Amino acid sequence: MGKSKNIKQKKLSRHKTVAPAKIKLQAKERKTGVASTPIIPGTWQTNAIIFLLLMVATVVLYVGDLRLGFFAVDDPQYVVENPWIRGLTFENLRHILTTPYFANYSPVHLLSYLLDYVFAGPNAFAFHLSSNLWGGLVAGFVFLLAFALTGSRLVAVAAAALFIVHPAHVEAIAWISSRKDLVAAAFALPSLLAYLRYRQGGSAARRWYVASVLLFLFAVAGKLSVATFPGVLLAYDLFVERRPLSRSLWDKVPFVLGAAIIALVVTSAQPSMGHRPNAYVLSAALLQNFWLLTGFGQYVIYRLPPNATVGIGLEFVSALFLLTVFAAPLLLARHWPVVTVLIYWILLALIPAQVLSFSHPVTDRYLFFPSVGAVILIAWGLISAGKRLGRRGLIAAAAILAAIGVLWGRATLAYVAEWRDPRSVWYAATSKSSDPATAQNLGSYYLGVADRLGPKPMGSPLSDAEARSLAAVVWSGDPRLPALLAEWSAGQRAGPIEREFQSALRSLAWNAFERSLSVKGTRVMPGLYYNRSLVLFNRGDFAGARRELQATLDESTREGFAPVRQQLTVYSHAQLGAIAIKEGDYREALRWYRMADEEQTRFGGKWIPDLNATRKRLETMAGSSSDR
Repeated sequence: MGKSKNIKQKKLSRHKTVAPAKIKLQAKERKTGVASTPIIPGTWQTNAIIFLLLMVATVVLYVGDLRLGFFAVDDPQYVVENPWIRGLTFENLRHILTTPYFANYSPVHLLSYLLDYVFAGPNAFAFHLSSNLWGGLVAGFVFLLAFALTGSRLVAVAAAALFIVHPAHVEAIAWISSRKDLVAAAFALPSLLAYLRYRQGGSAARRWYVASVLLFLFAVAGKLSVATFPGVLLAYDLFVERRPLSRSLWDKVPFVLGAAIIALVVTSAQPSMGHRPNAYVLSAALLQNFWLLTGFGQYVIYRLPPNATVGIGLEFVSALFLLTVFAAPLLLARHWPVVTVLIYWILLALIPAQVLSFSHPVTDRYLFFPSVGAVILIAWGLISAGKRLGRRGLIAAAAILAAIGVLWGRATLAYVAEWRDPRSVWYAATSKSSDPATAQNLGSYYLGVADRLGPKPMGSPLSDAEARSLAAVVWSGDPRLPALLAEWSAGQRAGPIEREFQSALRSLAWNAFERSLSVKGTRVMPGLYYNRSLVLFNRGDFAGARRELQATLDESTREGFAPVRQQLTVYSHAQLGAIAIKEGDYREALRWYRMADEEQTRFGGKWIPDLNATRKRLETMAGSSSDR
């Protein structure tokens, strides 16, 4: 009994010596407003240099995307044709901040385009460079955050380096319209850093808390995908600080309210895709996302979503699996609190993209933010395991991390090269994915470049460099290639061989559309039929083109995204008018063009700028025809 009492007295005395020291520390912090132990170790100069080097490394790695130009999907709507980014005016700012745009509400994302436009105009090179810099900014914050969480500069540098070369990031960086993910992460990470500083206390704590909330609001206004991030703050409170749940919940209220408000605006702006939450789909998507986060998956712009038509038994098992996945990290909380927080970072960051009614629950750009937790976890796990084994273990850990970095870097460069392919990124995508959208978009690309060739190119003619690089891969090994290049070298455009090449491109487009049609199933794809009508129109098959246009109109009635439905309705009616003109029936042409013009006005669109002028010319032609 005496021994037991002695042990208790020692424990008591130990607590008595710690408590006053802690009180003194807190008193000092309250007095000075500065935490005695900075959340990010080391000097700010050293950390700033590493931050800048990481930004430069990102830009260098992605230098190959600077000449990509604007992408055909979403870039026209978000950038090229967006009137609200063309100048730093009060009206533009008001509209961006208060009005959903393109079935979404991401004002900070749009403001980043406005700044690019102010400095460089509609220059695709500048927009790509800006995206690369945003990616580098996030990499720098990954370093700072990993340093703050683990206290190890080695872990932090390794995590940031892995983040830069992760192949799942190519889509988010190379595709200008995916900048939403970069912007959201660039504000969410410093929000967590500010929150960590707030939790240190001191007289400046309240200011750091306000800064954390504001940065989070900027993040979620960049993209809704970070809306669940307050859950990561809560996990830090519960598992690292062992803070009581009631107190932990209370200071998350502003975060949750802000996210909820923006989520309501986004939800009201987005169309319903007719999907319902399905435990099997969520489980399959989660497993696939876990594999892609390893950096060794197959990265492609679109992939088929998991099959939702499964039995109730499999759905029940899938629901149990999801519950297990989200509960299992709790077993690690006692001994590895930071690991637990990072695991919940990954899980929570994947939720928004999975529960929204998108047709692609597994998409590379959705992995950008979850991968922050993944790379810190990988770097910390390997280096910690190596340290336990001594110097040789640490060397082995460094070698493994270097090998992972090299393999990821090679995969990233290979994927960037696919984006630079003269046949577009869709060419490689069709060999990786059977999603009908990949083949449809490949066909649309072939059709678009074909229209920029020939005696009457649509839009800007294909430049000599673009035409040569495209011909070199499309007609590789074709005996007509030297003759085509000779025509162009002689300055002859729209020559006989070029017209053959143009016809070949349209044939490739038709083959891609046929492939898409064969696998589309019940997917609503009105654009597919419209593009098929254009190929048939160029071939002179007007009856076939009419059938495809009617199919476009029928399919459009089931299209849930109103802008697409409206645009294709106007396009189809105008194209029916173009067919009537080719057949010499100006009255019929006028009927269709009048219908298209009235619809475009009613919908508030500007898809065919000269539509009204064409209608007026037809009114004159139809009147002259009736006089005769």
